[in-house]
Amino acid sequence: MLLAVVLLGSTKIATAVELGFSGMAQMDANSYLVVQDKKVDEPGSRLGVLQVKPDGILNYTPLTISDWKDQDGQSSDLESVCHLPGQTNEYLLAESGYWDGKFGRIFQVAVSSDVAIVKQVYHVPKIVAGGKGIHGDNFEGMACIAQGDSVLVVLGERGGNKRYKRGYLRLGGLDTAAGQLSWQQYADHPVEITAPKTDTNKKRTISDLYLDKQGVIWAVATEDGGDQGPFRSVIYQAATVSGPAEQLKVTAVRHSKAQWIVDGFKVESLAGPAANVPNSYMSIGTEDENYGGSWRPLFAPSK
Repeated sequence: MLLAVVLLGSTKIATAVELGFSGMAQMDANSYLVVQDKKVDEPGSRLGVLQVKPDGILNYTPLTISDWKDQDGQSSDLESVCHLPGQTNEYLLAESGYWDGKFGRIFQVAVSSDVAIVKQVYHVPKIVAGGKGIHGDNFEGMACIAQGDSVLVVLGERGGNKRYKRGYLRLGGLDTAAGQLSWQQYADHPVEITAPKTDTNKKRTISDLYLDKQGVIWAVATEDGGDQGPFRSVIYQAATVSGPAEQLKVTAVRHSKAQWIVDGFKVESLAGPAANVPNSYMSIGTEDENYGGSWRPLFAPSK
């Protein structure tokens, strides 16, 4: 069994000490697009670029979106982000789901300099839509995978509640040329994910997803005692992607083991390693509620 226990210290962020990471996607060797889970009535930027410098300083630049191109206005509770395959500077940003019949959106954005431009607005699956004062599905992770001329979009339902005790991966097909994201083919066939057991086993199965170069979809499960904690995060292999590009197959990893346990922190972002941190295996970002957030690299798990 591979296992690493991680304890994090404070983070030096040049312009945003209270930055929390609800989702993160790698842009280049040392830069990440970060999203924040601010609600619709909260002021401030919803996304920005985090740069990892050789000296360990983290520089954060907020990005402005002037037009969200949707009647529900600016984003509410962005929880995940992924790079759009085949596009140099385009990404998908996903909200957690529907609330009062609103939101539940996925924004296709083009990033340049200090701005992001919304090119298209799609919607997450309406499996549980969420009525008046009721949450619908809670999607907290996303991966985008090239699938021939289209893109396979993988959304992670977090689980850990009465409706969904475990997590699920829901798969959609994005036709960027036609501007259509369809969930019809996959709505009734989710991939069930089971997180490794822990001492308390009171957790959300999926708080983020990360697809590595070997076709493994990593996930992080979190245990949350409230806005003041305590927190615990468990990173594990959730699924694998295989098959020809036109017919990709996503298969759950059965009896997955904890690869890292990050105690005291609520990891909500997974991404690839930064080149400026030699020998790192993966990058994580935390959303520690009242305590802000931290970015850290991880070594490969110890044997």
